Amino acid sequence: MIKCNGVNLKRNHDHLLITGDGRTLPDDLAAFFACNISHDVMAIGRSVKMHFEPVKHWVNVDGPGSKWWAEHLPGSPIRHTLGTCDGYDVIWDDGMPDGEPWYGSSALFAALIGLILGYKAIVLAGCPLDSNGHWYFGEEYKGPEWRKEDFEAWERFARLPKPGTVKSLSGWTKEILDVSNPH
Repeated sequence: MIKCNGVNLKRNHDHLLITGDGRTLPDDLAAFFACNISHDVMAIGRSVKMHFEPVKHWVNVDGPGSKWWAEHLPGSPIRHTLGTCDGYDVIWDDGMPDGEPWYGSSALFAALIGLILGYKAIVLAGCPLDSNGHWYFGEEYKGPEWRKEDFEAWERFARLPKPGTVKSLSGWTKEILDVSNPH
């Protein structure tokens, strides 16, 4: 972390629900809420609109590209991004030179933040890392084309020892995280 504008980063719960914009989000949320787990929420992108409870954190690795969103979010979540950018509360440094691409996804960035903040169990919903589109568009619209390096970043993360568990409810991230942490 290179900048924190005096916001309270203390956890309210040991569990963290991270929500992304993948098409699987509505089904993943239904599965998560059926478990009735006390948790904090970290939303990525437009998934902030899918919550009926306070969102504690909002994350996007596309700082300048999502600045307008960061400045117009519902509620008052703590806003996180990579690299210096107005409109955010917490600026993180990935250790790469400025201008170098971030590999993985905003969900990987969010999971890393959750672990750094001390969450013991992290669940990803709507973060399948596929090209099936977003929950807010019709099925005729496809999602991002992920790079080989994005998948490799997730594979490296899955193999790392972690201070807490990280699980995904759908897609390729579920497959890779289940293999590395079958419990």
